[in-house]
Amino acid sequence: MTSHNVFEVSWQWLPFQQLSVNQLYELLKLREQVFQLEQSSLYPDLDDKDQIAHHLLVTQNEQLIGYLRLIPTDSAIKLGRIVLTEATRGQALGRELVQAGIARALSVAPSLPITLSAQQALQSYYEDFGFRACSLPYDDGGVMHLDMVLPGSSQD
Repeated sequence: MTSHNVFEVSWQWLPFQQLSVNQLYELLKLREQVFQLEQSSLYPDLDDKDQIAHHLLVTQNEQLIGYLRLIPTDSAIKLGRIVLTEATRGQALGRELVQAGIARALSVAPSLPITLSAQQALQSYYEDFGFRACSLPYDDGGVMHLDMVLPGSSQD
């Protein structure tokens, strides 16, 4: 009996150039659904950073259920657009998603700090991973955010 595979989750890292048209459409649709429609946040999601990002697509039964992007720069690795479908929240998948992003960032550039822009309401959630606030709260598209940093593994 193969019914246990019904709930199998697939994790796939892809550079922008390897995203299929359907994968790109689905990840943009998920980001729009959560960040702009559910959270009523108006901001430019298409920010010219997707082309240089590493994209983590989390699928279940060939449906996109989670996503994040990792943007490498000379001074930091930025995690962003961390998102799950509404139906998959509260199942510890978000924790796995963030851990996968941190692991990838450490493999890409272990000496660089990992940064993210967190919704202020999720500050303690990201602190559980070792992130610390490095800015005052600010309005980003109508939702209060703050910058957070996780020092690189080889920094003092």
